[in-house]
Amino acid sequence: MEKTVEMEKIAGAESSASGVVAAEMKIAATASVDASGDDPILFRGPFEETIPQMARMGYRAVELHIYDSDELDREKLWALLRKNQVELTSIGTGSAYERDGICLGSGDPAKRKAAIRRLEGHMKTVSPWGAVVIVGLIAGRVADCGGNREEFICNLTESLKQCGELAEKYGVWLGFEVMNQFESDYAVTIAEGKELLRQVGSRRVKLHIDTVHLNIEEDDIAAAVRNGAGYIIHVHIADNNRWYPGHAHYDFKETLKALAEIGYCGALALEITNFPDTETAAKRSLAYLNGILAVL
Repeated sequence: MEKTVEMEKIAGAESSASGVVAAEMKIAATASVDASGDDPILFRGPFEETIPQMARMGYRAVELHIYDSDELDREKLWALLRKNQVELTSIGTGSAYERDGICLGSGDPAKRKAAIRRLEGHMKTVSPWGAVVIVGLIAGRVADCGGNREEFICNLTESLKQCGELAEKYGVWLGFEVMNQFESDYAVTIAEGKELLRQVGSRRVKLHIDTVHLNIEEDDIAAAVRNGAGYIIHVHIADNNRWYPGHAHYDFKETLKALAEIGYCGALALEITNFPDTETAAKRSLAYLNGILAVL
């Protein structure tokens, strides 16, 4: 299976040919076998059902949210994706923290080791595409280190260095998620995320951003995105209320233009609820975003 274009290009330098770059951005659906309620997942159910479904609607890329990749039949999943001509762009990993409490910054060495092992499993799953494993909730919070912020950051940094080495081994990327202050207690802006990555010092560890978090934390979203040139490897898209883009008031044209200006040509993954229903949200998302990308 061929890998996608080398991902340094996705996180690359500023480009004057923004229209060309915008045309290369991939709109990715999100899918999970066990999402429920208002989880921000568009397609829900067995991958054997959801991947063909999204392909029929015109999606050619997907972000899978997976609890534990080592429980999968990877060959079967890869064959399913190939058959439906759907590219695996990324894996969401938050359920490991929510269910098991394992995280990269934990004060418990066993939990840090378990988190690294879980992420390595996901790296194996995305390796045929050289894609992105998202480090969001699985990074942990300061409370996971008894409230000792300095120790937590030290643990997180060292864990990310180890993950960066594994990512190099598998030819994949880690996207450290910059989350808002209500979900995280450190690195809540792109600038702060960049500073953390400087301490990590791995070319395989980049930033993952999300429009909902940007809307809360950044004073000037376009300027913040431009400041992320060379660091941003993956993007989550949702309107300010987590519904499909175009439903509420987020300025997607501004954000996508800024991404094009810094040469980003990776995935725009729809981390949205499936309200009012999956088909409506999926079709409206694709039409709305394609309409913006077409004129950038």
